[in-house]
Parts: sequence; C-alpha cells; structure tokens
Amino acid sequence: MAPRRARIGVSVVFLVCGAAFATWAARVPAAQERLGLNEGELALGLFGLAAGSVVALVGAGALVTLIGSRRTSIVGATVLCAGLPAVAAAPDLVLFVAALAVLGAGNSLLDVAMNAHAARVEDAYGRPIFAGFHAFWNVGGLAGSGLAAGLAAAEVPIGVHFPIAAAVLLGVALGATTAFLPGTDPGADGPAFSLPSRALVPLGAIAFCGFLAEGTVNDWSAVLLTTGSGAAESVASLGYFAFSIAMIGVRLGADRFVARAGAVAVTRLAAAVTVVGFAVVVLAPVPAVGIAGFAVVGLGVAAIVPVAWSVAAQKEPHAPGRAIAAVATCGYLGFLVGPVLVGALASAIGLAGAVAVAGAAALVVLLLAPSLRVAARLPG
Repeated sequence: MAPRRARIGVSVVFLVCGAAFATWAARVPAAQERLGLNEGELALGLFGLAAGSVVALVGAGALVTLIGSRRTSIVGATVLCAGLPAVAAAPDLVLFVAALAVLGAGNSLLDVAMNAHAARVEDAYGRPIFAGFHAFWNVGGLAGSGLAAGLAAAEVPIGVHFPIAAAVLLGVALGATTAFLPGTDPGADGPAFSLPSRALVPLGAIAFCGFLAEGTVNDWSAVLLTTGSGAAESVASLGYFAFSIAMIGVRLGADRFVARAGAVAVTRLAAAVTVVGFAVVVLAPVPAVGIAGFAVVGLGVAAIVPVAWSVAAQKEPHAPGRAIAAVATCGYLGFLVGPVLVGALASAIGLAGAVAVAGAAALVVLLLAPSLRVAARLPG
C-alpha cells in the first residue's frame, strides 16, 4: 500500500514540476514585454536560468544525501514556486536575472529529488516504473503551457497569473510529498559529495544526447517547419505538440517494454527511432510530413532519459541521489547548451543541417546502450 501511495505522490510532484516550468516558458514573451527587454537582455535572463539550474544540480545530490529526497523535494518545490512570482515582480534586468536563477535552481533541486525518490519507489515495486513518472512531467508541461496560452489570450498579466499558479502548484506538491515513502534514502550515512563513478560516465553521455534532441525540438521545431517546409506559424507549433503527445504515450507504456526486453534493447530501439525521426524532419517536403517526423522523434526520445536515470540509481544503489544528480547534470548541459550550438552551427551549414547533426547524436546512444546493462532486476 505504501509504495502505491508513494507512486501516486511522486507522479503528482512530477506533474507539478512540469506545469511550473511550462508556466514560465509559455509566457516568456509577456515577461520580455513587461520589462521592455531586447533579445540580448532576454538572453542574459535565460543565462541566469541556466546558471541557477547547473549550480543547483551540482549540490542537489549532496542535499538529498543530507536531508533526504522527500525534504529536498519540499525545498525544491518551494524554491521553484517562489521563483515564479519573483520573475513576475522583478522591476529591472538585474533582479529578473536573479529571479530566473532562483527558478532554475528550484527546478533542478526538485528534479533530482523527485527522481531520487522515484528510484526508491521503483525499487520497492521490484519492476520498472520510472518512465511513467516522466510521462506525468510531460502531462504537467502540456497542461501548464495550455493554461498559460489561454490566459495570455485573455490578456491576464503574469503579475496575476504567476503568483496564483505558484500558490496552487506549491500546495499540490506539498500535499503529494506526504505520500512519499518513510525512512531515510540509501547513502544517507555516506559522504554528501563524491565524484561520479566510471560506470556513470556513459550514462551521462546518453542523457546528454537525449536532452540535446529534446532541447533541439523545443527550440527549433517551429522555426524548421516554417523555413524548411513553408508551414504557417500556427501550423508550425504543431510540431512540438505532436512531439509531446508521442512522448507521453511512450512513457506511459515504456516500463512494460523495459521489463520484457531490457534497458539495452529498449534504448537501442529508441535511439534508432530518434535518428529516423530527425531524418524525416530534415527531409520533409511539406509541413504534415515534418509534424509526423517530430512525432517519431518523440517516440524515440521518450525512453532514453528515464531509462538512463533509472539505471544510474541501480548502478549506485548505495547513493541513488548522487548518481541521478551526476547523470542529470550531463543531461541538462545537453538541454541548455545543445540548442545554442545548433543555432551557431546553423549559420554555417543551415538549420536543416544543424538539426540533422543533433539528430545524429542519437547514434552515440546506440553505441553506448550496452553500458545500461546491470546485474539487477532490469534485464539487459
């Protein structure tokens, strides 16, 4: 009974995390307009978001070790939700950057903590359930962005939207953490910080490539559909929507495939599907084909990161929080840095070529998939 309640609680926290971050992401234009920021100043704010995320990732594993994944989830949810009204209330660029750093830090703390507790729940179940948690993050993201789009259309200012959303999401998250598993996390009596083991290096590379693909779709799908296949702006937005729906569908069922075929086989298939999807996207002659291609990319990318994080926790069962933090840091670097590199590369070889390079990075996942084999309950 306790594992089932914990599974529901962790799933809700994943949903809150996705919804909170999507609330900000969907209303970036409103935040930019409120402060009258040019593109360079907005980029500085986004750098603050990335910096806060990376700094918090470095310390997240240590915090999980010191106070446990449940308490760290509470801290992360509180900081994340505090960041939303802070962003909305920032009176100038300096405080805007600082508020985004808080938002990024809270997102990273919550991300690592909830994944660490998810690893505990999965261990209690004795079978793969990790991808299902990540499906709820995507569901929260779609819900948060959809609500934000509606409020933007109704011209509700972020000064009203963000504080209310933050209060509701924080209340839901705090309530959900009461269902978490009792007791201490594995590794609580060990060192708060240690360098990643050799076994985690290839998993970090897999996470990097998975997040690189996801970040590329997030930032460049609409632009590629517009410039590559002549899609109208309203149609181009369907590329990311198709990608997200496909990810949710796969993540809701991926755990069954991992249980039957093993982490290695599933990841190999996921990497191959990702490469095929990007090939379709790059070569798409019309918008409908490009949108279908992004859905195929979603089918592939969906399983890569959850499997890598789950296996990371199994590789170091004595300290799953630190293991997940190490792999997550590599992954988020791919998510944050990758799309920027795609943009830089696009100026040299064109956007289609740059996106193709990002898609080809999934071949690295294909080569490193054997590193996911563990002598544990997830067959390889």
